[in-house]
Amino acid sequence: MALLFSTGERYFSLAINFICIAAVSRLMDPDEIGVSVVGMAIMSMALSAREFVSTNYLIQTPNLSREAVQSAFTIMALFSLVMAGLLLVFAPLIAGIYEDPRLVPYLRVIAVAFLLEVFAAPTLALLRRDMAFGRIALINIVSNGLSTLLVIVLAVMGFGYMSLAWGWLAATTMIVASCLIARPEFWIFRLSLARWRTILTFGGYNGATLLLQRLYEQMPYLVLGRLLSMHHVAIYSRSIMLCQLPDKIIIGGAGAVVLPAFAAEVRNSGNLKKPYLKAIAIISAIQWPALCLLAIMARPAVHLVLGAQWDEVVPLVRIIALAMTFSFGFDLNYPILVSLGAMRDLFLRTAIIVPVSIAVMCAAALVGLEAVAWSLFLIIPFQALVSFHFIRRHIQMEWSELGRPLRESLVVAVSSAGAAFLVSRWLPFGPGLDFFRLGLCAGSALAGWLFGIWLTGHPLGDEIRFLWNRLQAVRGRQISLG
Repeated sequence: MALLFSTGERYFSLAINFICIAAVSRLMDPDEIGVSVVGMAIMSMALSAREFVSTNYLIQTPNLSREAVQSAFTIMALFSLVMAGLLLVFAPLIAGIYEDPRLVPYLRVIAVAFLLEVFAAPTLALLRRDMAFGRIALINIVSNGLSTLLVIVLAVMGFGYMSLAWGWLAATTMIVASCLIARPEFWIFRLSLARWRTILTFGGYNGATLLLQRLYEQMPYLVLGRLLSMHHVAIYSRSIMLCQLPDKIIIGGAGAVVLPAFAAEVRNSGNLKKPYLKAIAIISAIQWPALCLLAIMARPAVHLVLGAQWDEVVPLVRIIALAMTFSFGFDLNYPILVSLGAMRDLFLRTAIIVPVSIAVMCAAALVGLEAVAWSLFLIIPFQALVSFHFIRRHIQMEWSELGRPLRESLVVAVSSAGAAFLVSRWLPFGPGLDFFRLGLCAGSALAGWLFGIWLTGHPLGDEIRFLWNRLQAVRGRQISLG
């Protein structure tokens, strides 16, 4: 039931965000969206800095006292107050760096949202500790729905880039109100520093790791906004967003079960090599064909999601989608190292890949936007190699053992992409949306994918047959009851 709530809420939020992105991309020009992307990149850095006071402490500590909860809230409030104050004061200076005064009101509104959010964080952590995923799902669904509706309405009314800032503030306000209704325990907000040392020690590696990771994720937008323009920031942002959709739609739903599954395997056998290789095989067999299909259908995909005015995104999507095929193991890196208790290695891995990745990306940004996209062919394989190096230290696996599952997945991807490519050459896409050609291309990719799985005897075939048998059994029970 917990997984059902978690997965359902995740996919609902994904659908709502998809609607918001599609609507906003048609209601605002790229320059306005670029302002919001840079503003959110700056805010993301502030949010990751607050992770040094991780609310996971409240979830994982065996004996939770009121002092611990109050101490966590107090330290988070201090961090948030400092970061929000810095954003409010230095917003004009930041806007001056980017030579765009529109950042001033945007940063100040989201700074208020950032400060307000601290009143919900402890309560959400306590709800997770109590496995109250239904309440959490309801809170997130209502807040995301309200935020999306408000953003679209304000964009239609002409509020432009500020629509997104006001939408985030509205969502934060709703989350805080919902948390207070779900758990009206106002003793949480009593100030205390009794457990400050324990809390900061717990959040050390986690906060440092997340801060570095967010720095890498947001650096392109911060650099492009400074070196090029807000327009280029929006183009790159939308390109990355489209290329991340296959992971979020197809693989993202499994994220909630990966860490618990690995942790259980560690407790039972202590060896994660077999489940890791199987997970790699399944993920690559899903991700690779999806990304190849996106590269083939880049233009109709951009027109469908963003609108025809975003044609500049098309060549970047083709480059980035193919570069992201090297990221097949990224969704497993964090859960496998955490399940093994290798938090230090998790931090060291991040400390190695982030500076190198940022240096390569910044050098590419000096050349231009397309060079940044091409730089991912260096960055993503480098990150994959470093991550695999740290993982294999813990699960006693040779490099060659990764070859077989990847070879099978490669055949599946070539079979799927080859079928889609032939159809797209036979019936080329025109300037507008043609849903018949879209459906035919996607259908041929699916047929090629299933053929590749059958041809190779891929482990994913067993999962598909298991799911099919379960569905048939459920259908049989429904017929007998009817």
